[in-house]
Amino acid sequence: MEIRSICLGPLATNCYLVEHAGSVALIDPPEDSARLRSFVGNRRVNWILNTHGHFDHTDGDWAFPEVPVRIHEADVPFLDEAYPDHPPIGPTLVDGEVVLGVLTVIHTPGHSPGSVVFRGEGVLFVGDLLFAGSIGRTDLPRGSTDEMVASLRRIANLPGEFAVYPGHGEATTLEIERRRNPFLVGLT
Repeated sequence: MEIRSICLGPLATNCYLVEHAGSVALIDPPEDSARLRSFVGNRRVNWILNTHGHFDHTDGDWAFPEVPVRIHEADVPFLDEAYPDHPPIGPTLVDGEVVLGVLTVIHTPGHSPGSVVFRGEGVLFVGDLLFAGSIGRTDLPRGSTDEMVASLRRIANLPGEFAVYPGHGEATTLEIERRRNPFLVGLT
């Protein structure tokens, strides 16, 4: 699996391009721009994957109109409200589903009701669930502190070591966050 990243959009959102076995997924495109198109280059994107439905992770969803957009069904209302005339959404993401042949969907509500993490071999694309030294907000519409804690516990207790690719800020590792992140310490 090859992973590339770029920071785009007004809230400095990390966007990831993941290639595996000839398939390509674009995770959380925050804008439709020349920079995004240059980042993708001549690759044929098979899926646009959203970790959640907030605008700073979805504003570039239809930059490639022929590519299906996938999101958890609980966050589809965010897209419907922000983009009332959006093209059809691809099949919604389901907990436990494998996408791109290598990424397992983990439903992690809290930041939003349909937040998900994409787990690959040794990697986690966590959206706004977890950041280096912090976590995502729960005070936004449809957020839930109780669900966030349960989701953080679920991720903190994953066996093994993972590189953590967040929606904002620097990449980290799950081991570092288990030991140093005040929101994860004690959850394992």
